[in-house]
Amino acid sequence: MTGKKRRLLFLLLVLSAALSGCASHTTKPSASVVGNGTETAAASESKNIAVKHEWGTIELKETPQRVVTLDFSFIDTLTSLGVTPIGNAGVGTTKIPEYLQDQVTGVTDVGERKAPNLEVVQSLNPDLIIASVDRHSMIREDLTDIAPTAAFDDASLQQVLDNVHSLGTLVGKPEAAKGVIDGLKDKISMVRDQIEVAPTMVVAGFFDDDFTVWVKHSFIGSLLSEAGVNYAFDGEIANLEGKGEGATVTLERLHELNPDYILVYGDNPDKLQTNPLYQDLKAVKEHHFISVDRNLWSRGRGPIAANRILDELLAILSPQSASE
Repeated sequence: MTGKKRRLLFLLLVLSAALSGCASHTTKPSASVVGNGTETAAASESKNIAVKHEWGTIELKETPQRVVTLDFSFIDTLTSLGVTPIGNAGVGTTKIPEYLQDQVTGVTDVGERKAPNLEVVQSLNPDLIIASVDRHSMIREDLTDIAPTAAFDDASLQQVLDNVHSLGTLVGKPEAAKGVIDGLKDKISMVRDQIEVAPTMVVAGFFDDDFTVWVKHSFIGSLLSEAGVNYAFDGEIANLEGKGEGATVTLERLHELNPDYILVYGDNPDKLQTNPLYQDLKAVKEHHFISVDRNLWSRGRGPIAANRILDELLAILSPQSASE
């Protein structure tokens, strides 16, 4: 091969390598390819959020920043995840449950949880509404017209744990949700280990001379059972005003159950003092007829409430408490 041909072959090889390098550089994608073939940097970072809930599946294109909660259990759960909603529905004069008031500020009152003020909710321009599946079923369409809405139930401990996972996914806090769930499970195990002999117990509201006793598979019943308590009422759920997993029982029926502990909220039970059946209750004789906070033990239904309840349970069952 002559020198001239060798030089020509060398130049061809150099040109080929250069073209190959350019092709490799220009075809390397700088972003993901979306549906129409257009490349965008944002497309590689965006991630659709899809979560199943009681009314179907909610799909969000981005993490919500303006969340409205319509029940205590949901503001409890969000607070446990480090998220503060912009609006919340309360009960009567209680806009935020007392056990959360040191952790939550600047939240707009959107009315009663059983009948939230839809105009106020809309004025907040939310990008996510968290509703109760039963309590808000009649205004489902109104809520979804305002913003994407997810509905959940909180009738048992397991549902509450599932809600932590689902809401953690919705608000972009999946790792925080895992930590909350694991922490509560550890707390339950710790409490169970400290209860050597399982006492019998019921939690009830006292109104108009009757008791509304939560059933064993309710949130409070299942939480106490998991913590090592022998929950004493496993009856059928009655049709109660509002939402609840309980049944109305008379003092006579409560006397038949006769648990070691009766934890009660509602009306002042002093009116029962002269009733022989009341005086014959084991819990009354042993000073285990104990008043508790309704917003914590009945309405809270979130991981923060559960932790507080477990702390109070240990205090109630402590030897010092038993001797008082």
